[in-house]
Amino acid sequence: MRLYTYILLLIPFFTFSQIQINEFFADNGECCLDDFDEPEDFIEIINLSAEDLDLAGYYFGDLNGGTVIADTDPGLTTIPSGGLKVLWFDEDLDQGLLHIDAKLNNSGESIICINPTGDTIINISYSEQYEDISFASFPDGQVYDIGWDLTMCPSPGESNNFCPMIEGCTSPNADNYNPEASIENGTCIFSNTEGLIINEYGASNCNNQGSECGDYEDWIELYNNSASSIDLNGFYLSDKISSPTKWQITESLVIEPYSYQLIYLSGINQMNANGQYGNAPHTNFKLSQTRSDEYLVLTNIESQIIFYSNTTPNQLNHSRGRVTDAAVDWGIFTSPSPGSSNQNSKPAYTSAPIFDFSPGFYEGQIELSISTEDTGVFIYYSTNGDWPTDDDALYIEIDTDGSILQGGDPIIINETSVIRAIVYDKLNNNLPSFVETNTYFINSSHTVNVISIAGDQVDNLLNGNQIKPIGSFEMFDENGDLIDEATGEFNEHGNDSWAYAQRGFDYITRDQHGYNYAIRNEIFREKNRDEFQRLIVKAAANDNYPFTGGAPAHIRDSYIQSLSQVGDLRLDERTHESCVLYVNGEYWGVYDYREKVDDLDFTEHYYDQGYGNVDFLKTWGGTWTDIGDNTTQQEWNNLRDFIVDNDMTDADNYQYVKSVYNTGSLIDYFILNSYVVCMDWLNWNTAWWRGKNPDGDKKKWRYALWDMDATFGHYVNYTGIPDTGSGADPCDPEQLGDPGGQGHVPILNSLFENEEFTADYINRYADLSNSTFSCDFMIYHLDSLIAIIEPEMPQQIERWGGNIQQWQDNVQELKDFILERCSDEIVSGMEECYDVEAITLNVIIEGQGDVQLNSIELTPENTPWEGTYYSGVPLELQAVPYELVNFYWEVIDGDAFVANTTDLETTLSMVSGPVTLIANFDACQLIESDLIIGPTEVEEGQISQYSFFSGQQNELEWEVTGGEILWTSGFDNTVAIIWDMGATEGEIIVGAANELGEITCFTTTITINESTSTNTGLDSVEEVSFFVFPNPIHGNNLKIHSSVHLDNCRIIDQLGRVVKDFNFKIVEGYQTINLEGLSPGVYLMVLSSDIGTMTKTIKKL
Repeated sequence: MRLYTYILLLIPFFTFSQIQINEFFADNGECCLDDFDEPEDFIEIINLSAEDLDLAGYYFGDLNGGTVIADTDPGLTTIPSGGLKVLWFDEDLDQGLLHIDAKLNNSGESIICINPTGDTIINISYSEQYEDISFASFPDGQVYDIGWDLTMCPSPGESNNFCPMIEGCTSPNADNYNPEASIENGTCIFSNTEGLIINEYGASNCNNQGSECGDYEDWIELYNNSASSIDLNGFYLSDKISSPTKWQITESLVIEPYSYQLIYLSGINQMNANGQYGNAPHTNFKLSQTRSDEYLVLTNIESQIIFYSNTTPNQLNHSRGRVTDAAVDWGIFTSPSPGSSNQNSKPAYTSAPIFDFSPGFYEGQIELSISTEDTGVFIYYSTNGDWPTDDDALYIEIDTDGSILQGGDPIIINETSVIRAIVYDKLNNNLPSFVETNTYFINSSHTVNVISIAGDQVDNLLNGNQIKPIGSFEMFDENGDLIDEATGEFNEHGNDSWAYAQRGFDYITRDQHGYNYAIRNEIFREKNRDEFQRLIVKAAANDNYPFTGGAPAHIRDSYIQSLSQVGDLRLDERTHESCVLYVNGEYWGVYDYREKVDDLDFTEHYYDQGYGNVDFLKTWGGTWTDIGDNTTQQEWNNLRDFIVDNDMTDADNYQYVKSVYNTGSLIDYFILNSYVVCMDWLNWNTAWWRGKNPDGDKKKWRYALWDMDATFGHYVNYTGIPDTGSGADPCDPEQLGDPGGQGHVPILNSLFENEEFTADYINRYADLSNSTFSCDFMIYHLDSLIAIIEPEMPQQIERWGGNIQQWQDNVQELKDFILERCSDEIVSGMEECYDVEAITLNVIIEGQGDVQLNSIELTPENTPWEGTYYSGVPLELQAVPYELVNFYWEVIDGDAFVANTTDLETTLSMVSGPVTLIANFDACQLIESDLIIGPTEVEEGQISQYSFFSGQQNELEWEVTGGEILWTSGFDNTVAIIWDMGATEGEIIVGAANELGEITCFTTTITINESTSTNTGLDSVEEVSFFVFPNPIHGNNLKIHSSVHLDNCRIIDQLGRVVKDFNFKIVEGYQTINLEGLSPGVYLMVLSSDIGTMTKTIKKL
């Protein structure tokens, strides 16, 4: 049997190479255009060798993707000795050989390079980067990241320029301008109001009820405080001082002397557009006034900041501006005046009330006191959830001298209550304060998160009136700690379920009210997202207990969405967390809050698909474009017609469809709905979308889950499926025609003409049936979710009716349906639907490695493993060894064959069974060998060279314990190893493959002695100052300066050989070493001192 050789790729942290990264740029704003005049990320490569070097055959990328440089144009890909070459990380291979199929992440990642022999010669990791600032070597050619620094002057293809980052005020128009500053830090003071200025802005615009805010754009008013006209063409506006040129005015826009120009901060990114958007330009950004890092920035044509101001939260429909046109002082306007003169401002809001008890859970009553920082005020409060005004209860009156004129006694709270307070200025100099809202839960406890909402009309909404009230939103964890709070808008959620007494709602945090721009925390355990403007709060909708007819379990929708999520289906789900709800202090029952999928915040966060780049379609009775434009529906129709009207057995047609349509998402969508026997989809509750940002993810049409209540035999058969029982055939959806008229079923049936798609569909059904949809897992996962809400259900029942036994019986009925369906019904249905035979497959792993079976991951810990698959449908296999092994597949039972038994990636075809497949990871035999040439006795910290030669051509891989590989050379089978401090024994293993692919592991043991010097290792010299110059060196004399005594200096070449060895003692100052006879190239200098070992890369020209 021919044995397959698996070569483990080792990536050392330090690799010595003829080429290095000399500069990289990972946060491109306006800087650094490629050869197509597009701003792109880049890395700059320097050739440190004495010869020209062709990059053809080298792989460059990150850990997510990359490119092997083609060998079609040596003139383009060759770097002369000492020269530079720029590689553009833009995922745009069509633009040429120097464009890499990867992008650099400005949050930090790794950059790698693998040479044509398979050695990883570059592997660097970096942290968060700054916009339009590169990280570069100073001088050129230093090993990363010694001598590297951030520079304000990126120089792709040129010698690096050091422009240091100095924080300060960068605006020449400011009183405290610092000409040395290169990074604006927000400290500028502007008292000059001549010329073009920002005069007023509004970021709190909604209707008078505080809702429907999307129809009311943010705005800024510019004012020409001069006697001459000013053309704004070329000026910039921004909301970030770190990016002052974010949006540019690109047309002539003249402001006459002492006149105004209104500009909308809407994100639409349009100039006048023939008056379509309100007869004024629209920027490419919006304001969030409650974000601490939001600014209004005005920048001139020369990219110099004229003025900026940090946005300060305003209350609803207030603006902030200069107290009079062009004044230095700013104030608040309750009647904004965009496009006209500023009048009747107030200097500030009264300081907010301060409660001496934090919101949360308390055992027994509390006595609450309210104070404020201001004097000369009234404090009013409410206890019924209403917005407090001066018509509500007076808590205290404080005179201007701070004395209490009346009130001030604590508020006794002995039951769960919402306390809302406001402060009024007695003299009416300042506006009333922001309202403080705290919920106090008395003698209450919960095992899930708690949401408390309060407002004048929120209970009115939840009692069935379809209004859009404004109110407060507080979220607490199960321990009673406040997660976050905000003020926002509440809307109806649900259709049939709106008829129940326990209703759901949509919540939208409204930054325009001045309290918060989102609920800020990781409120879903399955997600790392930490900002949510929109949430859905549901009471199980049409599975609500006790209101829904049939056997409601209060869990179906949450359960199926969660099942899809933990099973990693190729769908977008409404992530859920169970909670309880309080309304104006009154317990309202068991709910869950959901992540909203049909939301640009969702698509932007997860997939970089934001405003203007999303097409989102929905069908609920009818079909409409939820997000998109007037082309969205037609482009979907065109794709649908192409699939239905063309031959999907044609490979080109099928590949085109796969390039624009996520067929895996279609497969998962139909399998999931089929498996759970959904009765309310396709013509209802169907959503699908795509992203159009070429730099984002999910650019193919894909599906999102909506309501999944009418499942597992429960509720109304709105779709008209032929069988609503547990024995429903898996292929029933294929017989439905075209519910909803959007072509989902016709598309599926057309794609079934393609053998690859059919195999993918059947295998995916089998994979899910063997894993996420298996009886064991489905019941286990349901039990885990029921266990979360079960402690809360008695109080739900006390509030809304029913009894705990009936609810538990309903849950058991749901389990019974699942168990009936997941046992034999699916298998027999698959056999009948697709004319296949079910075959039991057993997988055994022998040795150390993992197996990927289609989409199922198998490990030595979860095998032997058994699943059911189907005849005539090849299974995809991939083996992943942990170490150097001889690998092969082996079928020992059943009529089945593996396409290639020694390939790590292959296919398994089964005719009849049961089949047993063994993945054999045979560890290669270790042979103590003298073929590994090098010292067998070393000192800790010593760098040693080893080579291997067996007399024949070998493919090698080295493994080391007790030390670290500094570099490898495929040219002469050599490595350099630095032995660990504190180690006493090391081992070198060389895996050598012969011409037959058979692998043998040769080993030698290394004795590591304590260092004869007093070295304590590299860590002890972190504070030591030393440098060498000139570097690179043109002649032979190299100077070394060190703050510690040096004993020895060794110069090591790229093959690990010591080519120069100097013994000396430096007390202070400089020592000169002579490099005469040393060939041009790059070398490693190793300096030994009485406190440690230090290294430096040097280059001789």
